[in-house]
Amino acid sequence: MYYFVDEKEYHIYKVDCSNTLKKTCELLKKKNIIAQFVLVGSGARNMVTRNGNGPYDLDYNLIIVKAPDEYWNDLRKLKDTIRNALNKAVGGNWFSDAQDSTSCLTALLHFSDSPKVKFSFDVAIICENSNGKWMRLIHNKNMWGIGNDQYTWNEVPYSMNIKVKADVLKRNDLWQEVRDKYLNLKNMYLCRMDRSHTSFTVYVEALNQVHNKYFR
Repeated sequence: MYYFVDEKEYHIYKVDCSNTLKKTCELLKKKNIIAQFVLVGSGARNMVTRNGNGPYDLDYNLIIVKAPDEYWNDLRKLKDTIRNALNKAVGGNWFSDAQDSTSCLTALLHFSDSPKVKFSFDVAIICENSNGKWMRLIHNKNMWGIGNDQYTWNEVPYSMNIKVKADVLKRNDLWQEVRDKYLNLKNMYLCRMDRSHTSFTVYVEALNQVHNKYFR
């Protein structure tokens, strides 16, 4: 069953992630890549959950503000450069080297006496295009066959008026109801063994249900 993780428990990880990403940005700057990072997702909303004693994570966006053309023209090189910088940044900390998944880089923290994952943080590589839309760097592995990967910018999905609805509910002291609904929905999908609902999807669903209840 899911339950909320107390912010005091994951605060030390949040601080360490922040320090690691600051160092990552400093290393990238030496390559003339200007980047910023921001905590997003459940960590930014203080709605981090874990299933029983299982692991939990924090999500970050690494925003590419400026970079030489050689990186914009070779997205594989851009992601590899960022991954290498992140690996150097975590070298003196508790985390393993970053794993390259389709939509992010993931650094894992294991229990000291076992390979079991205790905590992880995901870093999505983001940029803003000329139309003001946010784009996420996607690595489609073996898109054209083994060893032939594809790197593309995909537009970040945006749910209409989500921030506006969240602000309305907070102003009307209804945020705890959103948190309760979010947790209930996560456990409902867990009981149904439904893994198709991401945490963000469940958050949007909880937000809309509470908003419609009072402001339909």
